[in-house]
Amino acid sequence: MEKEQNKNDILLLVKNLRVSFKEKKQKFINIVRGVDLKIKRGEIVGLVGESGSGKTVTSKALLGINELAFTKSDKMEIAGIDISKFKKDKEWLQIRGKKIGYIPQDPLTALNPTRTIGKQLLDVLEKDERFKNKQEKIDYLISLLESFGIANAKERFNAYPHTLSGGQKQRVVIAMVVAAQPELIIADEPTTALDPTVQASVLALFNEIREKYKISLIFISHNISVIAKFCDYIYVLYAGKVVERGTRKDIFTDPRHPYTWALISAIPENKNQKLYNIKGTPPDMANLPAGDPFAPRNDYALEIDFEKEPPLIEISPTHAAATWLLHPEAPKFELSEQLKTRLKLFREVFEKNENK
Repeated sequence: MEKEQNKNDILLLVKNLRVSFKEKKQKFINIVRGVDLKIKRGEIVGLVGESGSGKTVTSKALLGINELAFTKSDKMEIAGIDISKFKKDKEWLQIRGKKIGYIPQDPLTALNPTRTIGKQLLDVLEKDERFKNKQEKIDYLISLLESFGIANAKERFNAYPHTLSGGQKQRVVIAMVVAAQPELIIADEPTTALDPTVQASVLALFNEIREKYKISLIFISHNISVIAKFCDYIYVLYAGKVVERGTRKDIFTDPRHPYTWALISAIPENKNQKLYNIKGTPPDMANLPAGDPFAPRNDYALEIDFEKEPPLIEISPTHAAATWLLHPEAPKFELSEQLKTRLKLFREVFEKNENK
């Protein structure tokens, strides 16, 4: 009975997801190279990594909206629905918006400037059978806007997007996705174009959505400090693969992959501190080097890193990392003082929160 309950807690399960794009003639570029994901109901999961790491392509594969892509997986299920064999839009329409909602990378330009906010919101509920008539839909949408912090929601409902601030447009787009009551929302870099104050309020709104509507969330960002603020579980991606996964505590108090160390080191601590830069540039996915793609940028690289790509090695039931440094025969090493100081601060914060 307990195993059955645990199984029902899993909303999304993805195994060995591969996504490639045809470049020319018969040449294919492998952008996502074997990603596994597991998301529980009501959980906020972060996907973090530099631009080009495969975060957006991975998330779009869950909706079948990667144009001209070739997608394969050993398993891809959402709420018990097997979507791994979906090919036609008619099949994908079973889950788009209904099971999985998507907030695009630039939500501030996602609204049509020639149509009112209300008309665009009503489009989402066009075939929704929960409502008897149009007025019920309007009342529901206005109350949703109000609950999401849109002042004068009735007036805003009939207004055009250009009359709203960036933060208000963001909330309208979020309301548009939540209105259909999906079980999972993918938020692709939803706070990038917002100032820090508005960003904080939008993150608080996502938490509220999780609590009130029991919606799971995939939060995509290249900014690991944003991920640190509210994600329950985190996947660190590099060159189309998960290089580390773990709970927020795992990742920010005991990270094991050099790329995760680099991302954490790059978090600005104060205005006067010199920022840490990850040397080099992300790899060309069309011409990946032999071995670990991160090896040329890795301050802790071993000889084997340039010859063989490491597997994901389990550290604990919740934590794993793809690095040869976890091998029993790997040499001992010291972390940089800057990183040790940063991790010490994170540990103190977690200990303080646990003792509250």
